[in-house]
Amino acid sequence: MKSIQSKILSLIIAILFVGFGIPGAAHARPIRIGAVYDLTGALSVYGSGSNMTAKAAVKYINKHGGIAGRPVQYIVEDGGTKATTGLRKFRKLVLKDHCDFVLLSCNSGLGVGAPPLAKELNTIFFTEGTAREITGKKGNRYTFRQIDNAEMAAIAMSKFAAKNLGKRAYGLGADYAWGHSVVDTAAKCFAPLGIKLLGKTFSPIGTLDFVPYLSKIPKDTDFIIAGYFTADVIKLVKQAWELGFRKPIFVGTLEGIHYKDLGKGADLIWCGTYGSRSLNGYPKDVRPFQKQYREIVGLDNEGWDKTGKISADYIWAGWEGIFWIKKGIEDSGWKSKKDNLKFVKALEGAKVNASIEFPDGPKLMRAQDHQAICDIYVLKAEKGKIITKACMRWKELIPLYPPDVDFTKQPLQ
Repeated sequence: MKSIQSKILSLIIAILFVGFGIPGAAHARPIRIGAVYDLTGALSVYGSGSNMTAKAAVKYINKHGGIAGRPVQYIVEDGGTKATTGLRKFRKLVLKDHCDFVLLSCNSGLGVGAPPLAKELNTIFFTEGTAREITGKKGNRYTFRQIDNAEMAAIAMSKFAAKNLGKRAYGLGADYAWGHSVVDTAAKCFAPLGIKLLGKTFSPIGTLDFVPYLSKIPKDTDFIIAGYFTADVIKLVKQAWELGFRKPIFVGTLEGIHYKDLGKGADLIWCGTYGSRSLNGYPKDVRPFQKQYREIVGLDNEGWDKTGKISADYIWAGWEGIFWIKKGIEDSGWKSKKDNLKFVKALEGAKVNASIEFPDGPKLMRAQDHQAICDIYVLKAEKGKIITKACMRWKELIPLYPPDVDFTKQPLQ
C-alpha cells in the first residue's frame, strides 16, 4: 500500500512541476530524501523541530523549480529516540522507499551506528548527532554532519568561561557519547586556558536524583560544565538550587527549554550551542537570511514556533541538511547513486556564505572528516529570556579543532 502511495505522490509532484513550466518535469524521477527523526521519546523536541524545517525546505525547493529540474520527495520515519529503531528505519527508507539520501536525527547512538549501514546500502547521509566519533573514527566517507558537534561547542564554552566565569571547574554529564564529548573536550581545553578541572562525574541516562552527583562538587568550584539536555537540564538546575548551589552551570543545549522552566536557578545557566535563540543574537551578515528563514518555517524573532514547544537553536540543521544535498547534486551533476563519488567530492572542502539556503551563517564542510565548521554561540538565561552573549565565528574554530581522520582516502562502491 505504501509503495502505491509513494508512486501516486511522485506523480502528483511531477504534475505540479509541469504546472510550474519546468521542461521534462513530467518524466523526471523525483529525488527522494528520507529522514529518520525522533518524533517521539526524549529527543522528540529536536526531531520534531528538524522535521519541521526539513519539510519547509523541500516545499521551498519544489516551489522554486526543484533540484536540477527534478522535484523532491520527502519521506520521514520516527526513530523513537532508539538507535536500533533508527537504523531499521534507515534501511527501510533505502530498500523499500528507494531514497537517494537520508537525514538522521540528533541521536548520537544512531549517528555512530549508521556509517557501516550507509556503506552497505551505498547511501550518503547527513546527521545531526553531535558526538565526535560520528565524523571521527566511527564515520566513513558516506557520513556528513551539517551541524557543529559537542566538542566544538565545548571549545567555545571553555574559552568564554576562562575569561568570564573563573579558573576552577567541575564536570557533570550523562554517561553516553554526547555527555562525554561535552565534558571531556572541555577538560582537554582547560589546562592551556589556565582552568583547573577539580573532577568529573557521569550519571546514568534517565537519572532522576542528581543530589549524589552535585554533592561531590568542591565548594571552591567556580563553575560547572554539564553535558545534559532537555528534562535533565531542568532537573539539574532545580536540584542544584535547592542544595544551595549558586555557581554558573554551563550546559550543552537549551533546545525547547523556556526561561521559566529553569525555576529559581535560571540565571545560573549558560549554554554553548549551535545557533542563536533570538534573531538579534546573530551577526549582522547572517541576520537578514535568518529572518527570512524564520518567516518561512514558522519561528518568531525570539526563536519559538507557534506552539511554544520548539525553539530555534538547533533545528536549522534540518533545513540546511536539505540544502547541502541540493548543493552536492547541483555542483556535481549527480543523477543517481552511480554518481555518489562525484557528489562526495563536490562537498569535500565546500564553503558556503550566509544565504536563505544556509541561514545559520557561513561555514566550511571540511574535506577530511566531512564535519561542517560553523559559528558557535554562547547563550545565557538572564532576566526572563535566553539571550546570546557571544559568538565564535567558524574561522576562529578551525585551528582549535583539527580533524582526526581523513575520509578522502577511502573509496566508495
